[in-house]
Amino acid sequence: MAKALNFNNVKKKYLTVTLADENNTTLMIGTPTKAIMDDLIALKGSLEAIEDDATDAESTEELFAACAKLMSRNKGGVKISKEYLEEIFDFEDIMIFFNAYMDFITEVTSVKNS
Repeated sequence: MAKALNFNNVKKKYLTVTLADENNTTLMIGTPTKAIMDDLIALKGSLEAIEDDATDAESTEELFAACAKLMSRNKGGVKISKEYLEEIFDFEDIMIFFNAYMDFITEVTSVKNS
């Protein structure tokens, strides 16, 4: 008989992020759902627009909103708003986060495919 698969017991990998807020909030951020991955793919164009013109307000809004959605997908269930990130993150922080998150996704997917 085949072994049962219970997704409640599957060991998941997380990216641990400590925010530079007054509480040093630590989040264990999981891998993206399909919907979030679709957002990340769509965001690629916004990132390119920001690189071309750092004053692109619409793309910057999309970037902070996507970051909040990603960070809200954390093990503790802590909700992170775009407005909160706008208070504690500068543009460099957002770029550092996205680079680290994309490296995390690459690491998780390469381990599963090895």
